[in-house]
Parts: sequence; structure tokens; C-alpha cells
Amino acid sequence: MYTFPTVLFFGRGDHGGRSSILSVSVPGGGSPMSARAAGTAETLATVSALYEAALDQAQWPDALARLTALTRSQASTFWVLDSSRGSLHPTFISINFDPRAVDEYLGGMAALDPTVRFLLKHPGATIVHDGLLGPQDDDDTRAYLDWHERSVETRYRLVGQSDLGSKLQAGVALHRARRAGRFGQDDIARFEALREHLRRALAVGVRLGSLEAKRQVTEELLDRNLSAVILLDAGGQVVFMTRAAEELAAGADGLRIATDGVHPASRADDERLQAAVARTIASQQSRRALGETLRVSRPSGLQPYAVWVTGVAQPTAALSMFRPAVCLVVADPERPAGPPLSHLQALFGLTLAEARLAGRLAAGESLQAAAAALEITYGTARSRLTQLFLKTGTQSQSQLVRLLLGAWPATSI
Repeated sequence: MYTFPTVLFFGRGDHGGRSSILSVSVPGGGSPMSARAAGTAETLATVSALYEAALDQAQWPDALARLTALTRSQASTFWVLDSSRGSLHPTFISINFDPRAVDEYLGGMAALDPTVRFLLKHPGATIVHDGLLGPQDDDDTRAYLDWHERSVETRYRLVGQSDLGSKLQAGVALHRARRAGRFGQDDIARFEALREHLRRALAVGVRLGSLEAKRQVTEELLDRNLSAVILLDAGGQVVFMTRAAEELAAGADGLRIATDGVHPASRADDERLQAAVARTIASQQSRRALGETLRVSRPSGLQPYAVWVTGVAQPTAALSMFRPAVCLVVADPERPAGPPLSHLQALFGLTLAEARLAGRLAAGESLQAAAAALEITYGTARSRLTQLFLKTGTQSQSQLVRLLLGAWPATSI
């Protein structure tokens, strides 16, 4: 069974007996999509709504409502077809359908829908109507039409879609009740003009959606970094910080991080940091530049922070409001950075007791200190250290620590 993770509804239907669509109206006389009905103002408002929906998915119900009224249809849907991962419709938004009928459709009937199957076989087809589907005498189609006849009042469909690449298709479907009549050639021709705006809106939407997905993944991975990452603009103001940076700022131990920049508590440290930031902005170093490093003292007396200052490549997008110029990476030597015990066990085949000792050694503890913390004798610790040497192929404690730290990224993945 295919799943539809995202489903939005617009309006309410009668749940008693046969499912019904909402706001059904059939104009008397003339073409249902006549030029007289599709006035300039209404058309422009519909086109504008399509582009608004491309910028914000929450606006699709409004765009569908306008499109439904403009085309003299009774219902409509916006959908995304993704055949790459088994989730056929990751997004399905509808208006003027009874939610119960939509639930049944999403619950399994969509996979039998002859229009859906036609779209999957013909991703390049821009306009699809009932006349293109051909004979409908196979078992799946008969099962679908039997359910459709019992559950939904609409009968005819007109679909506009775009092939977005990577087995991703998206579009809208207009629906009419039987008594409203089929979509004629005039209707199809008028819809073709609107479909060009739909194509452009979907192209904008997929680009923005892809950028947002990249942003979310990038931010999540940066948040897993144990070091604090802070981005400053050309004015030295903070435009982004990771979760570790927020935690560091909340600790208020030598660094103040606010919108006006990053400022060490020590005046001397602050002057050195601001000078390094200014030099970096002036030189516009690339991402691969080594940058500058400095230490920032802490009022608590704990080990100073290690701060790396480097330039960030300038964005090429002219309309981007996100324009970082400097990246600060702040490492806290007091923060444990060793690998989780379960990873040590999996990587080197260690027992839990051996992994506990290895973790403390990787965190910088001496063998004596680790033995005391683990409440074992020094002799037991030495015995376990010997086993660690055998299982990791190392010959000294320093070599072991280098291996443990080198085999683990500086993140909390």
C-alpha cells in the first residue's frame, strides 16, 4: 500500500452515506470554462495564487480554490508523485472533497487509479484528460471505478503536470461532476495557458524546496558538531550559530554571543578576536584558507577556548539575504569529545569494560586516573590496556589514543 505523509483538506463534507464533494455548482448554459467567466482579474488572481503557493505550500488550498472557480470545476487537488522510494504521493492537497473519501483514496485506492498509473508511465505528458486513458477494462481499473462510483460524486478529470526530474512529478487535477459534463477542447486549450504558469510555479517551488531541504540537512549536521560554529556577516554581526554555540553562550564563561557579534570577556582577548575578524573580512579568504587561531581565557579558570577564524566564500545569488563573511569555530577543551562506548565496541570488538577504559584514555585521562574513576585496581587497568593493544594493533598508550581519536569524527553523530 502506498502512503501519503502530507494531506491537507479545505472545507467539510457530509459524512452520512455516500461521500460527497463540496460547493458543487454547474453554471447554466455556455462552456463551463467560458471566456466570459474567466475574466482578466480572476485569471490574474489565480496565476498570482499559483506563484504564492510555490513560495509557501500552505497557500495551495487558496490557489486550488481560485483555480476551481476559474475553470468552473467542482473540486481540485495538488499532488506530488515520487516513484523513487515507494511513497507514491508524499504530498496530496485537496479541496471540496469529503475527507472520508480522501482517506479511502489515500488508504489504497490511489494505487489503482488509472490516471495515476498513466501519469507514472507518461511523466512528460503535460496535459492529461479522460480521453487519453484508453480502455479501462483491467481488474485494477474496474475496482477503482467501482469504488469511485460509490464514494465520489466527481466523474471527469483534467490534469496539468510537470516532470521535475529524479522520478518526481507534480501537478494539479481539476474534477467535475457528471452533470457538469466533460472537459472540452476549449477547456483544455484554456487550461494549457494556465498550465504554463503552473509549470513555472512548480519550477520555483521545487528549487526553493530543494534549497530548504539542503538547509535543514546542513543545519542538522552542523548541530551535531561538538565545536561551536558561528557565522558573521561583513559587519561582524551573528547571522547563524549552531546548538553548541547556543550552549556555549548560555554558559557565560568568557564569551558573549549576541546579534552584535562575538565578544570575549577579557578586553585583550576581545581586541585580538575583533582584529582577526576584521582582517578576515578585509581579505575575503576562501573556505580553504587556514585562517587565524587564538585562545580565549575563561573567568572560571577552566582551559581556554580555542577559536579558529576563517573566511567564507561569498554567495553568488544576487537576491540572497544570507551573506556570511566569517566563520568562527570555538572548541572547548573541557568538553568530552571521545567516541561513544557502543562505537568503540563495534569498531574494535571491545568488551564494555574495555570500552569504558578506552573512552577515558581517549578523553585525556591517565591510566591511574581512569582506574580510579572506574573503581578498579591499577593492575586490572593495565591488564585491560594490554587487551586494548592486542585488539587495536597498537603498542603504546599514546598510539592507542591517536587511533581512538582518529577513528571518530568530531561530531555527536
